Amino acid sequence: MSQPGWKVEPGEEPPLVALLEDDDFVREVLAGYLRAEGVRVVSFSKGADLLAGLPEETAVVCLDLGLEDMPGLHVLQHLHTRRHDVPVIVVTAQQSLGTAIELMRAGAYNYLTKPVDAGMLRRAVAEALERHLQILQVSPVHQEEHDVIGRAPSLMAVLRQVERLGDSSATVSITGESGTGKELLAQAIHRAGKRRGGPFVAVNCGAIPATLLEAELFGFEKGSFTGATGTGRGCFERAHGGTLFLDEVAEMPLPAQVSLLRALQERKIRRIGGHQEIPVDVRIVCATNRDLQAEVKAGRFREDLYFRLVVFPVRVPPLRERLEDIPLLVGHFLAQLQEDVGGDLLRISEEALQALQRHAWPGNIRELKNVVHRAMLVCDGPEIGLRHLPAEIQEHLLPEVPLSTPRPASVGAIESEPVLPLRELEHRALRLALKKTNGNISQAAKLLQIGRATLYRRIQELNLQQEEPCER
Repeated sequence: MSQPGWKVEPGEEPPLVALLEDDDFVREVLAGYLRAEGVRVVSFSKGADLLAGLPEETAVVCLDLGLEDMPGLHVLQHLHTRRHDVPVIVVTAQQSLGTAIELMRAGAYNYLTKPVDAGMLRRAVAEALERHLQILQVSPVHQEEHDVIGRAPSLMAVLRQVERLGDSSATVSITGESGTGKELLAQAIHRAGKRRGGPFVAVNCGAIPATLLEAELFGFEKGSFTGATGTGRGCFERAHGGTLFLDEVAEMPLPAQVSLLRALQERKIRRIGGHQEIPVDVRIVCATNRDLQAEVKAGRFREDLYFRLVVFPVRVPPLRERLEDIPLLVGHFLAQLQEDVGGDLLRISEEALQALQRHAWPGNIRELKNVVHRAMLVCDGPEIGLRHLPAEIQEHLLPEVPLSTPRPASVGAIESEPVLPLRELEHRALRLALKKTNGNISQAAKLLQIGRATLYRRIQELNLQQEEPCER
């Protein structure tokens, strides 16, 4: 771009802007404006085509609101949920405050009203490109390099640790609750290091019977035990030149711990029933949801093996410590599970997202994926709403019921107290909340103890648009 906001380094390609416009002439005009500013453009005439074929390297989306195949607002909601890192500029002929509120609530970064000229489009795209660059700079390990999804500060700190490992072959110990994505982080560590071209082999030490674990790790020779009809290569040999991920390492029985320690010290293994020592070159990454120091004190884990494995400890935060990542994770699961569920692409309401963000998630990301999958299966329309979520999650947005009702002072006091219609009471409450917060929607919603989406809807239904609430 000719304006600040995107600097193309020598040898780099210009940023890619996706343009969705169903009018052929307007689409070509807007594409011409963008190409004249030095960006690459990919054009779409249908919303479904953009959602299915949006290139991974897209930096900004320009979206026409009036589409023929599906509402442009639906496309915006899908993009906001699935590609949170890509700013969306909406182009619309509507200029009302209600439209602006709805667009910003759905995730639009900016919106332009028709007719759009070259200067207007250039400035909006330059600002959006700058925003996209800022988002990329937040994440030290780029999304295409791993499947760890999220931008919460606690997760960013972990990813910065992964980046610092660089080309080191130090043994990494990952701790975290069940379902937090420890194996995904192990894969990220593998891909970030110099062994990225080698194999990544994972073994769950708690899922293999103790009698077979050593054979799985070190391999076996033909006839070494009943059923060994041939020679089997173990995980160490299969991971040679790469990374061996020992999941649930605290579940490993003590005899296997002795053999593992010997392999780590000598960098050689011997197959079960074999006599030849085989050199192995592997990087060890292990994971557990237990406190290994406590296991050592209890005599269930060898102290010398502990010091071999816990060289560079990394803790994966539970989902309750990164609730702001739930929209990104939900969007990922909506796209990932679409093929299994079938039907049209689904979106999720803001009320449902708010309920998800108030849940404690004892099962972490694994539990969230299960809830999203179930909601997709029971959803009877284009949008997952609060009613499609489990009852224990819906309860987070239900009004609290008082344990007891205060007894009035007297019957006469009740008779003299005026009864106002509920609509009037709600009208007064909304006006008061908006007045106290100077029109700030987020703060007003917190005072009223309702979701932002609910507040937007009630403002429109009660004709409170003249209050001109603003989002800060």
